[in-house]
Amino acid sequence: MTGDRHFREGGPADLRATFELAVRSLVDALVRSGVTPPRGMGEEGHVTEDWSRQRGLIEFIAAQDHTKFWVCERNDELIGYVRVARFGRMDELTDLAVSPEHARMGVARGLLERCWPDPPSPELGRVVVTIGTPVDLTVYTRVGVMPATGHWHLRHRAEAYEERRALETVDAAEPAVHVLSPDRAVQEWKRLEPLAIGHDRPLLHEFFGRTRSCLACMDTEGRQAAALCWVSPEGEIGPGVGRTPEDLIPVVLAALDRVAKAQEPEVLALYCTTDAWYLLDRLRRLGFHVYWPSWVMSSVPLPGLDRYLPTRPPRLL
Repeated sequence: MTGDRHFREGGPADLRATFELAVRSLVDALVRSGVTPPRGMGEEGHVTEDWSRQRGLIEFIAAQDHTKFWVCERNDELIGYVRVARFGRMDELTDLAVSPEHARMGVARGLLERCWPDPPSPELGRVVVTIGTPVDLTVYTRVGVMPATGHWHLRHRAEAYEERRALETVDAAEPAVHVLSPDRAVQEWKRLEPLAIGHDRPLLHEFFGRTRSCLACMDTEGRQAAALCWVSPEGEIGPGVGRTPEDLIPVVLAALDRVAKAQEPEVLALYCTTDAWYLLDRLRRLGFHVYWPSWVMSSVPLPGLDRYLPTRPPRLL
């Protein structure tokens, strides 16, 4: 108990309510950062649609061994929650949201202290993806993580993207992109991803193998993947990884082409680390702009974010 606030461990019955709180909190964070939220974001119909799309991933994360899930209530009203998932030797904070009416009152700090009461250790690191306001960053540095790289939400009108893509000239022929079978995709992710982010997440990619398609560029011998990118049926792009920063570009562009043609959305969106200079430069020339900035924060070095594309929606690195 803290005053009239009560902290308790969360459960499956709390997932929908915490998701709705996360949306409200994100809308508030965007407005405070000077960003206009997408049309309809936060409205009941939009939240229901978003929940149906993201529910599988949220339930998967909540069901993992060692997941920590805490909520904060005031007079039986949900005012905050946090969720931390463990993958191998890394804890990843996938959600932290506080009701705008109770922001800056110590709720976030109380939630984090319950998930992470002790400092990080060499045996178990921590990763956080967060909107980058100074107050937010200070809350996270208290639990042992520091900014490692920028985490940018990029957007572009799909029609304009297709026009620029059709006019684009590339010096050398780009490698062909193939769709891998789920088993082969998971096998290649287990090989490539740990070299980029420094820890293993095999169960996450087995989940993506059931829910997303994997695009891949193969090496010159055709034996191993040089780059990979997951794409969901709803047009969510990522994560993606390459052997080198340049290898990442063809699979990300193929994913954007696939979504633009198959989904015909009004806007294309994806998340990109600021370390991925080659990819960012290519996306800039195609007309993408930074919709909102945030940070990837970590307690340990992340070795290869220049060749890594984060997950969309941004629940995990």
